[in-house]
Amino acid sequence: MARTIREILGLVLRYGQRLLVYPAAFEPLAYRIPWGMPDIPYMAPLLKTPDGIDLTCYLFPQTRTSLTSSCKEVYIYSNPYDNPSPFVDERVELTEAAAEARATVIVFHGDLMHNYHCFLTASVLHQMKCNVFLLSYRGYGFSGGKPTEAGLRIDAQTALDYILSQPYLAHVPIIVCGHSLGGGVAIDLASRNSSRVAAVMVSNTFTSIPDIVRTWPIVGPLSFICTQKWRSIDKLRLIPTTTPILMISGRRDDVIPVQLMDKLWQAAQKRGLPRKSWFRWSVPWSAPDDTETVSDVLPEHDKFVMMEYVTHGSIFDCRIYFDAMIKAVEAQTQNRPHPAQANTANRIPDRRWRYQYPNVIIIQDPAEA
Repeated sequence: MARTIREILGLVLRYGQRLLVYPAAFEPLAYRIPWGMPDIPYMAPLLKTPDGIDLTCYLFPQTRTSLTSSCKEVYIYSNPYDNPSPFVDERVELTEAAAEARATVIVFHGDLMHNYHCFLTASVLHQMKCNVFLLSYRGYGFSGGKPTEAGLRIDAQTALDYILSQPYLAHVPIIVCGHSLGGGVAIDLASRNSSRVAAVMVSNTFTSIPDIVRTWPIVGPLSFICTQKWRSIDKLRLIPTTTPILMISGRRDDVIPVQLMDKLWQAAQKRGLPRKSWFRWSVPWSAPDDTETVSDVLPEHDKFVMMEYVTHGSIFDCRIYFDAMIKAVEAQTQNRPHPAQANTANRIPDRRWRYQYPNVIIIQDPAEA
């Protein structure tokens, strides 16, 4: 026990706050097995960020076959240790069918997850006739680099830029979806790309990292030293009131206090309202700049779903969670807005990666795969 405590303290001293905010990124590579691959043909884009980091991602595009198939119950094999290489590398290319999808959904995983832990979410959304993109942050999965707030913001923008560089994917509404830390990433990306993101879906997320630390015993008063802030509550006001936001809250969350999710929802509903600068220090949804965002249209399409008896991690075991996501996609695509403008001038090189237990093989030219 004493040795374990010493090891934990040693890791904290070595990696600092990043170990607490991005714990799965420090998991040994030997434990990272992309298990439970859904029976869906996919692509594996290898994105390179502007600062030179390789991101190993998954893309499940709609095909002519998937568009004409009927929905069925989702079942995913879920024990990586019984079968260390449980899926066949079945790949497809983007076709015009992807442009007929309901939406393109970018999924941002949580801090204790890797992108392959979102295969169930991807499978459900794909059955809803959406293109699904699973981003792997730097340091997570098989991506390079080390996680930081600034780095993950670059990663998210790189993913969106990739989607926008693909005409078939950008032809339909782009929705961002995130759980826990991924919710902060999704809100941040939407706040910086308000004209490109059509809707936001987040679950069991937070107002900011310092707000979480304030609820901790003993170290709460030291929240001011947090270097990883993720101030979602400040960035919400930059998301237009015409952009629907779905928030899903497990009311027995054992990681993030539910009152933070409640405050985030309250802040979302104040989008478009004028703020008085002399009260700014006491307004939780205010931002440190002088930009005033006022709208004649208040949020009307936002929705807050509370799931009783659901914890932070068990939310993925609940059908209500996926039902809420499905209804959000249906509502968003029923009155489809103008899609984001594809940026074909800055077409991102088509690099791929392949997982072959226990190694990652980088494919520079897909034609040689």
